[in-house]
Amino acid sequence: MQSDGFLKHLVIAFGLALVGYGLLYGCDRHLRMRRGAWEFTFAASAQGEPTLTIDQPFLGISKVRIVIKEETYEGATQRIRFDKPGIELPFGKPMFYDTTYLPGSITMDLFGHEVEVLPRTLILNFKEKPWKSGEVISLTPEEAWSNKIESESPTPQPQ
Repeated sequence: MQSDGFLKHLVIAFGLALVGYGLLYGCDRHLRMRRGAWEFTFAASAQGEPTLTIDQPFLGISKVRIVIKEETYEGATQRIRFDKPGIELPFGKPMFYDTTYLPGSITMDLFGHEVEVLPRTLILNFKEKPWKSGEVISLTPEEAWSNKIESESPTPQPQ
């Protein structure tokens, strides 16, 4: 008879744990998703230069456009939401992104320029720039961090 009492307590404990897990999972999922993802539009300007337009409605960031000078992009315009892992970029390559708690942080290498998108600021080639909706930012080849690293590396001396 005592085994029936133990089984009853075990089933009740399991049921409470299951309900608690469901509530906590739902709460955590809401906290992770409530702000929404970064939305990027990859396109070409009228001159064929690659442009990246950044939007994040919850943070009030809209139409921040980065134009990469002296480069070309001939692909189709694509709008991408960074709300899941494994996203392919039309141009450039992702270096790091964390979308655990949206909007998260995203770092990309776009034609030698490091573009880091954070909720508090935009970082271009290791320089912080405050968010200004509607701003158009031009990046030139001279500003590219990859060029600076190459020029700062020591030249091997002949022996």
